[in-house]
Amino acid sequence: MTLLFSSRKMRNMFYLIEKCSHVFEAMLDRETNLSNELETRLVTARYTIECIGACVFGIDANTMTGEMQDNPFSRIAALTSPTKYAAFIRGVRNVWPSIFYGLGLQLMSKQMDFFKKLITSVMNQRQNKPSGRNDFLDLILSWRLKQTIDGDSITYIKSGGRHRVSLKADDDLLVAQCFVFFNAGFETSATILSYTLYELAKNKEIQNRVLAEVDAYMERYENRLCYECVNEFPYLWAAVEEVQRLYPVLGVIFRETMENYTLPDGLIIEKGMRVHIPVYHLHHNPMYFPDPEEFSPERFLGEEKQKVNPYTYLPFGQGPRTC
Repeated sequence: MTLLFSSRKMRNMFYLIEKCSHVFEAMLDRETNLSNELETRLVTARYTIECIGACVFGIDANTMTGEMQDNPFSRIAALTSPTKYAAFIRGVRNVWPSIFYGLGLQLMSKQMDFFKKLITSVMNQRQNKPSGRNDFLDLILSWRLKQTIDGDSITYIKSGGRHRVSLKADDDLLVAQCFVFFNAGFETSATILSYTLYELAKNKEIQNRVLAEVDAYMERYENRLCYECVNEFPYLWAAVEEVQRLYPVLGVIFRETMENYTLPDGLIIEKGMRVHIPVYHLHHNPMYFPDPEEFSPERFLGEEKQKVNPYTYLPFGQGPRTC
């Protein structure tokens, strides 16, 4: 999986992101001509689904140009939108996994069946072998040919030893990997984009500063975006990081201890115990972030960013299983 996110491959895929951005701009022009009110979460989801389709699966999802009702990716996105019942069942699974699995409960079985048909169809179009695009589906197909998935080596903190995990790559596992990649990719990105637009709309001064930074960049590079542009938008990126502090997509991180651990006060966390890390509480704790309810990108700008205490800002988790 890590190989997919190398600098070279990200650079090679950037033109796809740029293409999706132009389509997104045209869609916004078209939609705003029809109405002055747009459902931001829906609009950003259409954009992120298009990006995932192009960069990950090598197909045109048509979520920003075609009819949404008949679009297979849009149907999957709609199926994965959380309902109150699904949120409750997910909570049961996270807090009481033995009860969840003991009762034979399931999450997203219909979505998985639909997604399996879609991915199998795309695999067949590529004749079940890598196409040379170097996208995520090529990686999946290479695993299918090898019949194994080799994970990254994990270094154990105490012993310093390294361990690599290999799994048998059957079709169910490969489709599950595709589903997780799609769902996690479009959902989290669309949510962060929505909240970023929301906070910029509420804070006109910050919005103007972000626009000035982007306009200055576009003027320097003759209205062309390049892969390195991310490094030239420090204030915009600080605003996005502040959004992730205020609205973490992972409100709680769940982990299971692999061995006994003694806290400084003597309390022992026993092996096998599930640990819930309250990310939302950490991000909104005035001990770590003064005036925590205030939207202030300056927290993540320049020297101020270095003052953020380690492990108090966890938008993507930490450690070997960081997102």
